[in-house]
Amino acid sequence: MERLRHAAGWAPRGGKGTRCTVSDSGTRVEERSGHESPAPPGGAGPRGGAGWVAGLFLLLVLLLLGIVVLLISQGTIPIPVPEVIRVLTGRGAESEVSRTIVLDARLPKVVAGLLAGAALAVGGAQMQTLFRNPLADPFVLGVSSGAVLGAAVVILGTGGAGWLAGLDVLSQLGVTGAAVAGAAAVLVVALGVARRVGDPVVVLVVGVMLGYLAGAAVDMLVYYTDPDRLQALTTFTRGSVRNVTWDELRVVAAACGAVLVLSLFLAQPLNALLLGERYAGSLGIDVRRVHFLSLTAVAVLAGVTTAYCGAIGFVGLAAPHLARGLLRTADHRLVLPASALIGAVIVLVAEYIAGGNGLAGTAMPLNSVTAFVGAPVILWVLLSGRARREGR
Repeated sequence: MERLRHAAGWAPRGGKGTRCTVSDSGTRVEERSGHESPAPPGGAGPRGGAGWVAGLFLLLVLLLLGIVVLLISQGTIPIPVPEVIRVLTGRGAESEVSRTIVLDARLPKVVAGLLAGAALAVGGAQMQTLFRNPLADPFVLGVSSGAVLGAAVVILGTGGAGWLAGLDVLSQLGVTGAAVAGAAAVLVVALGVARRVGDPVVVLVVGVMLGYLAGAAVDMLVYYTDPDRLQALTTFTRGSVRNVTWDELRVVAAACGAVLVLSLFLAQPLNALLLGERYAGSLGIDVRRVHFLSLTAVAVLAGVTTAYCGAIGFVGLAAPHLARGLLRTADHRLVLPASALIGAVIVLVAEYIAGGNGLAGTAMPLNSVTAFVGAPVILWVLLSGRARREGR
């Protein structure tokens, strides 16, 4: 426990040593005198202190609850907000139709979007720390590309005129099962390399190459297939939570829950990794184990969410940066829960805009909406980083 306190920025009281500061602009190690009081976790601490942090988390929770109720109430058949609240709190509904719409039609997609957004954001924060790359996200290992490839094989190759129409096994496997199988194949290769090599840079390069290979295979399938079959594949790749059922939600919840629970135990080791792998190792942290656990959980998450919800882009990339910017700290004990809340809000708001409001006859893909959040954040990260370098 004492070692983890050092990793989070604490030093022994009344003794000489070093102080490790963690902030949104980076990390540094400073010599400290023997009579200096210990620095708070995360270096200088978040902007505004504990009051700002509590207020921010309260605001995010209220915002999340508000968008959940709003998204459930809106649709092709609007349901009054008080009626939604009565159904969700178990006080009964005025009509059985409202109860069925809320619980069976709309609540599964809202829960799926909430869990997927939270877990993708937390996974993105972990990947950015592990790879020391501000542009890393849960899909960096190429697992989502493997899921798309598996889905493409079934969507484009089976059916009446498909070139795999005779393979009943693939037809019975279905799009979701094939996507999970494709993601698992890429996952086995990526984690095999991670376990054997242990170098996150090599793992990153291997993941990118696997993603390119899977993408090239999908392009070849598209080139030789019937154009009329491409619409289903296009819809799958652009992301959607509106078709998730309660049975499918169990799988999504298991994958997302694993990442969220694991993040509770990885916050302190990730803080130490901000200062470098050698420093974290000197504190007694098993760096390779942290890498393997994080990569396994996030890769499974990327595969499952892509299989059931499509490739929801930009959330895992943008949410951690927004969390660090609002908190003014890189302390994972604050960044990870804030990222989860922000990621959930982004996905649910995107789903509301994309078609959950019931104002349009057709629904846009989630990626078309999340890109409006993610792309400006990426530009902000790049430009602010360049401005800091030029200011030195």
